[in-house]
Amino acid sequence: MKLYYYLHKIREFPRDVKHWYQRAKKGYSYRDLWSIDYWFMETMPKMLTDFKKNLHGCPSQFTTHADGTEYQDVEKGMKDWEAVIDRMIFCFTEMHEDTCSMKNEYEDEYHRQRHLPNEGKPVKEWFIPCEGTYQGEKYYRLNEGDVEAELKENWYKKVLAIEEYREKMKNEGLELFRKYFWNLWD
Repeated sequence: MKLYYYLHKIREFPRDVKHWYQRAKKGYSYRDLWSIDYWFMETMPKMLTDFKKNLHGCPSQFTTHADGTEYQDVEKGMKDWEAVIDRMIFCFTEMHEDTCSMKNEYEDEYHRQRHLPNEGKPVKEWFIPCEGTYQGEKYYRLNEGDVEAELKENWYKKVLAIEEYREKMKNEGLELFRKYFWNLWD
């Protein structure tokens, strides 16, 4: 297994060099274009975390009264600004499918029941022919088992709840990003 991994890495090295070169020249690479949303969800929390570590000030709205006069508690203003950045980091982390804290507790059992007919079989036997052909070729579909109705319903409800939560996090994070966009410099 390790040998395959290293051979794969050696084979990919020229593409990696191209990727690094494009990043240095353009600021992004062709790989980033495959899924800009994924790139954003992967990159933005890291960038904001580094941004917060290196803060030297805060936007004036965190140290100014509504009438335009400044108040003296700059430390409170900094803490408030850091809280906004933390919230953006949290939202962008939560909207990512891989890092979202909300998990589907029915996931494992649902997939176990769904793939039960294929258990112990070689991969080539996991598929069964479908009706009809396309350009003379047979269609195949995954041989799926029956999932208990209650489990299927609970799993699906949780999928929808997670999607709704991730959408809410995306909207809140992007709203904060929009609101403080011109302040994301130090």
